[in-house]
Amino acid sequence: MKAFTTLRQKLKNSKVWAYGKYVLLFYALMMIIYGYFMLANLSTAPKFIYAQF
Repeated sequence: MKAFTTLRQKLKNSKVWAYGKYVLLFYALMMIIYGYFMLANLSTAPKFIYAQF
């Protein structure tokens, strides 16, 4: 148990781990935005334009 707590403390104080958390957070936010735009029906074109093709 002591090894786990020391590892946890080292990770908490690590600058690399802090940077990695921000990178993962940014990536997750970008994927959420990407997923929203891919799944949302945001088309504002009139129906007749689709009927012509």
